[in-house]
Formats: sequence, C-alpha cells, structure tokens
Amino acid sequence: MIEKIALDQPANAMWIPEIGPPGMIGGGETRHFDSVDNAVRFVMEELLFEVRATAWITTDEGALPIERIEEIYRELSAEP
Repeated sequence: MIEKIALDQPANAMWIPEIGPPGMIGGGETRHFDSVDNAVRFVMEELLFEVRATAWITTDEGALPIERIEEIYRELSAEP
C-alpha cells in the first residue's frame, strides 16, 4: 500500500534543467509551492518530459522521487 502524504502542506519542487555530456550536470532549480498538490501538478504539467525525470519534491516530512510524484499525479487526475 502506498503511504499517504498530506497534499496541503508546503513543498519545494526541485529539478535539473540541463544535462550535459556524461558526468556533467548543470545547476539545479527550485520553486516553492503552498501545497504538495500544486508542486506535483507543476512537475507533471509544466516541466519538459526530458527534465521531469530529474525532478523531486521536498516537504517537512521528507522527499518524493519522480516515481512517487507520478503516482500522486495519477491519483489527483482520477479524482472527480
């Protein structure tokens, strides 16, 4: 069973916008959101597909890797 997370808590979305030659990674980006819900939607709807794989979300409870972000997004999309 997937552990539930409070979607109304503040969150930071982080990602690496440019990946260069092997072993070379550009600087990371961070954007603050008033909720995990908004951070998840941003990652899934605004970031380019190629960049999305580098994204994660942090909260006071811990970090969410892209796989968990995708699961939450599917759950949000299924809600009426």
